Amino acid sequence: MHTRASAIRTMAAAAVMALAASAGGCGGGGHSPPPNCLQVQPCGGDVVGNWSFLGACSDAQAQSEDLDAFCPGAKVNASGVSLTGILNFNADLTYTATNWHEVFLASETLPLSCSGMGSCTERNGTQTDTSSGSTVTVTTACSGTTTCECRVNGTLILTSDFGSYTTAGTLLNMYGGTTSGLFDYCGEQDRLHLISLSSSGQVVADIVAARTP
Repeated sequence: MHTRASAIRTMAAAAVMALAASAGGCGGGGHSPPPNCLQVQPCGGDVVGNWSFLGACSDAQAQSEDLDAFCPGAKVNASGVSLTGILNFNADLTYTATNWHEVFLASETLPLSCSGMGSCTERNGTQTDTSSGSTVTVTTACSGTTTCECRVNGTLILTSDFGSYTTAGTLLNMYGGTTSGLFDYCGEQDRLHLISLSSSGQVVADIVAARTP
């Protein structure tokens, strides 16, 4: 069962950036928590400049609460991510994304009744999607009958993408070929946080980047 969208993609700098990690297991390029990950509230600010990803993390408990509200019994058990890459926001409201590399994994519990499939093992195996300059490979392994216990892992490689963006208050909206997405955000000193909030307003996920020359 391919459940990446429901469990580990709590935020996407569009359809490509998966954010996942347990509350105590954030990860960056060196698998250590990015600075102040999950500790910053949306505050807006100036995004113009060059940014290098330090990593990403998310709160598994908060993810589980959101999932359970949609599908009672659904739960994120554990997850992790390593994320590197460059994001450049230009003053003319355009942006470029280059050299993104992500490795992600997650385990989750999901009632079969919420999966939209006939069995827990229906989508087991490896799937690869290559489009718009990105390649995503996902391997899914699930077991169970009425309740599915699943492990999902994979990689994302994005060579380049470009698009336009707007900001309004604490919201950043990106419009790109692959990297489209709507985020709450905060420019904190020389760091940029792309934030996902739960339905109750709790910070669920955070992508952290550092300003570069």
